[in-house]
Amino acid sequence: MIVFKNVSKSYKNTTVLKDISFTIEDGDLVCLIGESGCGKTTTLKMINKLIMPTSGEIIINKQNIKKINSIKLRRKMGYVIQQTGLFSHMTIKENIEIIAKIIKMPEEKRKKRVKEMMTMVGLDEKLLERYPNELSGGQLQRIGIARAFMTGPKIILMDEPFSALDPMSRTALQDELLKLQRKFHKTIVFVTHDMDEAIKLADKIAIMDQGKLIQYDTPENILKHPANDFVENFVGKKRIWNSPELIKVKDIMITRPITCKEEDSKFYCINKMRMSKVDSLMVINEERELLGILYAESLSLKNKKEKGIKSYIERDITTVKENDSIVDLTKVVTDTKSATIPVIDRNNHLVGLITRSSLITALSQQFIEEDEK
Repeated sequence: MIVFKNVSKSYKNTTVLKDISFTIEDGDLVCLIGESGCGKTTTLKMINKLIMPTSGEIIINKQNIKKINSIKLRRKMGYVIQQTGLFSHMTIKENIEIIAKIIKMPEEKRKKRVKEMMTMVGLDEKLLERYPNELSGGQLQRIGIARAFMTGPKIILMDEPFSALDPMSRTALQDELLKLQRKFHKTIVFVTHDMDEAIKLADKIAIMDQGKLIQYDTPENILKHPANDFVENFVGKKRIWNSPELIKVKDIMITRPITCKEEDSKFYCINKMRMSKVDSLMVINEERELLGILYAESLSLKNKKEKGIKSYIERDITTVKENDSIVDLTKVVTDTKSATIPVIDRNNHLVGLITRSSLITALSQQFIEEDEK
């Protein structure tokens, strides 16, 4: 865990950071983002003591980093920068194993580990004897990642590592980093100026402006609930529609669907539909477990003398969960052609309702917002 407590940084009359406080949980990938000069790289470099705060505390694993030897601290962290930081006079193998050599990792273990790192980043071992100027930009960044992971550090710092790459290489490396993170669960602090990159990679995003931390939250919450106008404008008002997987069923569902009980009479249910201006009722029990759907059209087609509704209830129905994405929901609606889809929790309790019209209304919101500008 990395904790910033009221951290500030000043150079003579210039304040770079102003009272920054936030916590990075173990195993999280946190993106620091903001305009040039906002203080994001300064914040990153404070973690490995390349820059020391003017005031405040930085705590790593319950220990103030002021009390930790700087060299020992850095050797326990991986560090990847935009220019890769590889030594041009060293081979790729020598670059990858440099820290491992310094900490006296046994030679056989080192050799094995270097090969594992090359496999991990998807590069051929034949490249190990080459020099950095013989590799492409994308390959060099992969080597930088391999070196950062070489000694198995729990914390990895990445300062705009992919920003100089072409779009295809950048996307490929972002995907690779996500795979590695899912496998190894490192604590990664990643500086970027690209909001799309931050949304794609981060567990949490720290948005900074003029040395201040403006909002620190999950990508989903930042997109849905920007803290202020600056965040909303920085993120982009329609950015959420670029990441529809972050829009959940619970964000667009009808939260109070009209319901009935299995014991209710047909007359009662017909009247309830008429009064509520709906053509179906969600059938639940006392615990709000979903039992099925009662459709108005089925009541008119079956035995008119029957007073109860049990034989009219449609029990083989399609449902979705409240945390399903709008992408998943759209596929369900398309595949099943269902006009009414109950939303349930993990215990089959009814929590909401999606109708075809409510889905269309939600999808249309992106165009309504555009017209309001």
